[in-house]
Amino acid sequence: MRALISALRSGGSKSASGLRPGTGRRPPKRRQVWIYLMMMCVGLGAGTGAWVLRESGIIELTYKNVAGEISNWTNRQLIIAGLTAKHVFVTGRGETSKAQVLAAIDIKTNESILKFNPRAARQRLLKLSWVETAQIERRLPDTIIVKLQERKALALWQYNGEHALIDLNGQIITRLDLNRFAHLPIVVGRDAPGAASELIVMLARKPSLYARVHAAVRIGGRRWDIRLKNGIKVHLPEARPFAAWVRLAQLELENRIFEKDVAAIDLRLPDRLVVRLTPGAVSKRNKKGKET
Repeated sequence: MRALISALRSGGSKSASGLRPGTGRRPPKRRQVWIYLMMMCVGLGAGTGAWVLRESGIIELTYKNVAGEISNWTNRQLIIAGLTAKHVFVTGRGETSKAQVLAAIDIKTNESILKFNPRAARQRLLKLSWVETAQIERRLPDTIIVKLQERKALALWQYNGEHALIDLNGQIITRLDLNRFAHLPIVVGRDAPGAASELIVMLARKPSLYARVHAAVRIGGRRWDIRLKNGIKVHLPEARPFAAWVRLAQLELENRIFEKDVAAIDLRLPDRLVVRLTPGAVSKRNKKGKET
């Protein structure tokens, strides 16, 4: 396969311009179609001759044998004519490896490029965990163009003690090698993936506050509890959660509430703020009250 595929170029952070290495020119355009047509005409003639011989009783051939021989002969002639896949150009590849792409498109070294099936190859590409959409183009005489669009990692989903990486649509991308995505927020709960995208877009509208988010826990399929990196738990309301998030950002800006001995902040009531202190702060307050 390495001898067959002389260039596999990738997109995204490993993008490729689509140029052949060392030549500075783009992949060849469609040409030499006449070769294919000529071979088909010759093959048709050979098939007709075989049919005549069979009907005349000179040789005993079945229809399957005739068709197979014609196909094999035509394939050999196309290979001789240079219609074989020698170049594969890929764009949009980031997380998907070269080996995965080559295995999915499955180019045969003993077949002409005209026997390559772009539709079947596309379906195999779509089964790869990171691939969201794929387009495949066959350019005669010797080039395959692959255009990928990969999934965007959104968050880590935690449920029943297991973790998975999910995309913007709440679909699981992978359960492997998750340490690389430890910087992403964690969403917790059975139905959390389906609601995660809307929540994270909302939280990110206040970047300084969003940077403090560690996890979000789905409560009753209706609302969220946010766990900040400093351990504070924030109870968001079911209705108008963004208004409560803005309110929290203002409280931090004006009162530095995150620097106080706070364990939880309840924003579920629009007309009041309920703050629960840490056990240490409560103990100090009770001790001070007794002394006075």
